Amino acid sequence: MDLNVYALSLLIAIPGVGALVCLAPWFAKGRGVEACRWWAVVVAALVLGLNLALVQSAGLEPNATLSIEEARSWIPSFGITYHLKLDGLSGVFTLLTAFISLVVIAWSGRPRGAERAWYALVLAGEAAVMGSFLATDLVLFYVFYELMLLPVVAGIALWGGARRFVAALKFLLYTVVGSVLMLLAIVYMGWAGQALLGSGANNFAFEVTTLSSLHLLTQQEEWWLGLAFLVAFAVKIPMVPLHSWVPDTYREAPHGIAAFTAALLGKVGIYGILRFMWPLFPSFMQEAAPALAVVGAVSIVYGALVAMAQRDIRSLLAFSSISHLGFCVLGLASSSELAMTGAVFQAVSHGLVTAALFLTFGAVIDREGAGDFDSLGGLASRLPWVAFFLMVFSIASVALPLTSSFVGEFLIILGSWAAFPEWTLVAMLGVVLGAVYTLTAYLKTMFGEARPSSESGSRGDLGGSDVLVATALALSIFALGLFPQRLLTLIENSVSIQLQSGGQEVSARAGASTSDDSEELDDTPQGLAIPAGLRVSTEVEPSQDRSL
Repeated sequence: MDLNVYALSLLIAIPGVGALVCLAPWFAKGRGVEACRWWAVVVAALVLGLNLALVQSAGLEPNATLSIEEARSWIPSFGITYHLKLDGLSGVFTLLTAFISLVVIAWSGRPRGAERAWYALVLAGEAAVMGSFLATDLVLFYVFYELMLLPVVAGIALWGGARRFVAALKFLLYTVVGSVLMLLAIVYMGWAGQALLGSGANNFAFEVTTLSSLHLLTQQEEWWLGLAFLVAFAVKIPMVPLHSWVPDTYREAPHGIAAFTAALLGKVGIYGILRFMWPLFPSFMQEAAPALAVVGAVSIVYGALVAMAQRDIRSLLAFSSISHLGFCVLGLASSSELAMTGAVFQAVSHGLVTAALFLTFGAVIDREGAGDFDSLGGLASRLPWVAFFLMVFSIASVALPLTSSFVGEFLIILGSWAAFPEWTLVAMLGVVLGAVYTLTAYLKTMFGEARPSSESGSRGDLGGSDVLVATALALSIFALGLFPQRLLTLIENSVSIQLQSGGQEVSARAGASTSDDSEELDDTPQGLAIPAGLRVSTEVEPSQDRSL
């Protein structure tokens, strides 16, 4: 298929330019708020359409492998490349990013009087998250990884709650400390690549495929560098005990920023473990798997138990998010293709469901002027659309069959059982606890005793674009639950490739330990040939039945 050589760059550039246009003085001149909103909607819809077209280029045939790459030299004196790749793994997350960004922009809830800045921040955040999911050069990935923090921090600080500055600072410190560790590991690997390839400055290597093929780390180096990457990604996901930024951030952030953060930023951590850690640190991942499974199971139960004790809606959603993402961590720890495919699917499902819950409960808080359960009750009779959509999103959150969450959690549990049966049982307890706190929260707010503050504070039910957005989210959740195979095909093939690349490195390391140094040097690549332009591959692998 003949695609423009800048197709992947456009996924990043379109929302980035759209954000700049929103802030341009000439754009606002003579135009109202709705013009800014429609501009942002059109930009986000264009990104989603282009993304769908690129993913569809694989044909989604059985065993088809999507691979679209765009690679150019960026800083050649240090071997840094502008290398983007869209495959099944990055494709599902970029689609999620494009869809959630469109949802947040189209939702009516936004700061009054600062609409231009609001839409610009959401579009800028979309561009940065897109870059994080597409970059395969570690330096380029790190740049986008840091950039995606700025719109979130700015959104919290500008339009958050009473403790917004504390929440923004806490979020920034946690994420920056983790990412600095990752940066040090990236620099060390570049230095190690130069030492192996030669003393020339252009012999630095930061592209993940090149680094994984060099086998340049000792087992001890791999352990420490893998730990640095894991801490950075664990903060983002978030994993217990590196999760304490989550309640403050989600409680103080504007509802749209909270939905954007909960739906997308944690997924960058899950993606990073699969995209970078398995190829670069396969031995570390295998050794750390039991500990990672414990962390995943503990996150599931701990998040659920603390969520049950919350009296504030947003705090409940924060700990609920920790619990649900614990399933993804358990799936990643299992080293099973089935469970890891389920982990990616669950991450996508969680993004849809948690964004829907934050936006819909946010509408309740805006209308009632309160966000605690003691001040809310009996809303179903006055807010029937809210009650209906919250019912849909609540049953999706508890992983009822026919919803996307059921598919993801079922695959994780099925795939993790062989490796960690005891921790899988603990995870299943989390499913029960999740149903308890989610349905209890729904029943209290919608059918509990009506509060006087609720009667006086309501500003009416959902309407207009909000109903359309909520409907689109609900349809997406049920579509993935009823017809998951097309998405699973994309995910499964890419997960298999990631696991194979990690397994090959372990084998290469074992083989290298039995050969002498001269033989190792003879086999070492002497240059880093970077392809220019765009490369598209939709090859169908030899017949082999790996379907789920």
